[in-house]
Amino acid sequence: MPWSRSPWPAGWRVVADVAAGERDSFYFDELSQLNNELVTAQRELAKSNHELARLNDQKNQFLGMAAHDLRNPLDVILTYSDFLLEEAAPLLPAEQVDFISTIRSSSELMLRLVEDLLDIARIEAGKLELDLERIDLAALVERNVSLNQALAVRKGIAVRFHGPGEPLEMVADPVKLEQVLNNLIGNAVKFSPPGSAVDVGVTVAADSVTISVRDRGPGVPADELDRLFRPFERTRVRSTAGEKGTGLGLAIVKRIVEGHRGEIRVESEAGRGSTFYVSLPRRGLEGGWPGS
Repeated sequence: MPWSRSPWPAGWRVVADVAAGERDSFYFDELSQLNNELVTAQRELAKSNHELARLNDQKNQFLGMAAHDLRNPLDVILTYSDFLLEEAAPLLPAEQVDFISTIRSSSELMLRLVEDLLDIARIEAGKLELDLERIDLAALVERNVSLNQALAVRKGIAVRFHGPGEPLEMVADPVKLEQVLNNLIGNAVKFSPPGSAVDVGVTVAADSVTISVRDRGPGVPADELDRLFRPFERTRVRSTAGEKGTGLGLAIVKRIVEGHRGEIRVESEAGRGSTFYVSLPRRGLEGGWPGS
């Protein structure tokens, strides 16, 4: 038999070709169906994402309106309780003074929560507004340390500043950076034991400026570090004097730092305290701004 001839009858080749054609047609139909299903799923996903975005906007609007309406009456309660403690306390029994103190501390916590809700609602709605101006960062941090020292003295905690010893000019929003510092230093005092110290430092590198806040508290377990900057998340760590928080502070801090084109990170070890680092771009020291 010559090598050029097929060993199979011609009819068999026809059958094989028909089978291959049917198989290709089957696969084509299957792929077409899968593609149609994928397109339908993408449309449904886009529709769901649009609806989620709408609901999230409504949620932010509701939070903003509710917090705004609550702020004024809470501010009145706090103001009047302050007045009673300052003016009427000497004339009242100790039990009633304790009642007023409880009213004051509770209204202060609620007012702080309302302010945080307003902040987080504005930030999530993409309305973080920065009023940028030229500032001396070292002086701003040192001043904030002094203010927080007045509060830390109640727990016998020393808040110490370690700075460059010279002006450190950059462009930033001083009010928002004060909010960052108040939160980080306040947390450090909250979780540090009486008689310990909180160290606040400012260091300058080639392309960045870093603010560090170190406490001597219990530290944060490694498996809970990623929860610190999420809204309303809490860790198992408890403050040393029963101080309460809103669960929003660090989430707001993170958004503010990122709004300054910076980043925040934390190093912590159980039983040995935590250190938070806020790094801001060095270009700010040159009077410019990233992207300007």
